[in-house]
Amino acid sequence: MLINLSDPHILRLILSWSIFYYVLNLTYHTRFPDKIRLQKYTLLVFISVILHLFLAGFALPIIFVIIYWQLHSKENNYYLINLIILNLLVKLLAVLIPTPLIMLLFPTGFDNYACSLTVGLLEFILSVAFVYFYNYFNLTAFFINRHNAIIGILIGYLYVALYMALILLQHFQTYTTLITGILIFVLIQLNFIVFIFIKAHRKRQEIYQDQFSKEQVHNLKLYTDQLESDQLKLRHFKHDYKNLLFSLKTVVQEKSPQAINQALDNLENYSDDYLNNLSMDLYQDLNNVKNPYLKSLFISKLRTINQADVTVHFTCAQKLSEVPINILDLIKLLNQAIDNAITDTQTQTHGEIQLSIIQEDQQLAFLINNTLSNLPTTKMEKDYLELLPIKELKKQYSNLFIQHSKNAKWFRFHITLIKGAR
Repeated sequence: MLINLSDPHILRLILSWSIFYYVLNLTYHTRFPDKIRLQKYTLLVFISVILHLFLAGFALPIIFVIIYWQLHSKENNYYLINLIILNLLVKLLAVLIPTPLIMLLFPTGFDNYACSLTVGLLEFILSVAFVYFYNYFNLTAFFINRHNAIIGILIGYLYVALYMALILLQHFQTYTTLITGILIFVLIQLNFIVFIFIKAHRKRQEIYQDQFSKEQVHNLKLYTDQLESDQLKLRHFKHDYKNLLFSLKTVVQEKSPQAINQALDNLENYSDDYLNNLSMDLYQDLNNVKNPYLKSLFISKLRTINQADVTVHFTCAQKLSEVPINILDLIKLLNQAIDNAITDTQTQTHGEIQLSIIQEDQQLAFLINNTLSNLPTTKMEKDYLELLPIKELKKQYSNLFIQHSKNAKWFRFHITLIKGAR
């Protein structure tokens, strides 16, 4: 095998693999700090260029394994596997699609700096276009939720088919028409699979919306049923309270200190028993939450926390109707964050959760605070890093800021949204 060590060819490889890892960095969200991630991707560019120089196309399986080994954080990371294959496919398409234009612009040969820079520019433009559509259709959620290799196999099939067609086209120019026809057929398959992906994604969103709507109706029904129950209790309390006051008045007229104290104790015990069984403290300020999605979520979570015998405080001093990001994304984040707080407090003897919604000027903040167990553990930090889609949402919304911290007693998770920005 002849090794092409010309400077333009090396430049083309450096540009091509740099673009590939740049796109992979934009589409694959890792927990590595920025500095570590930069070091890893720089090393991967160097290794990929060297392997490609000496092994050409045979280097790809080795490069795939090295990428996975460098970036994976857990066993069977299908999210990473699928994205590596997808980005390799995009890299191949970014080379194939502009090939006719390159042949037209450089009919005398490709081994020059102008051609290498042009190829790199076109590959970069097509790769950035892919990132735009990837984010537009929110494919991150799609790939994160794939827990098997089926998607990777389909994408890998397309990659192998396109790559084999390219190799055949280069070595068997006599059958150019046949191979071109096969290539067109594979591209049609690619479009069909992309169409199926988009339809499946939209269908999943519709199913999620329907399920959420049903849950919303269920939670609102629980809320109204509780209010009706409280109203009925209030009627009985009003009737009984009048009787107790009348009895107290009669006892006072008898001027018996012992009887008066007994009557006051009865009145106090009855009042406490009634007031402690009302939902007014549990659902305090919930009437200020005008957004039906948020109201449904907080009804459900407050009820769950109360049933777990965890002390809960909810405050929302101002009316809240709109939020400056997609409401479903916010609901998913709040739902998982509150679930984490419930999980950590339900095993505590005196667990407590504080839920607050605060609006100040152009800021909207959701505060989720919960007590910590006395046992030393890093479980909460791991939960918030691994279960919450923090990095995906922060990349999607520039007006979203998330902070979490802890001291000896409390774990605090704060979501801040800037209004008027997106």
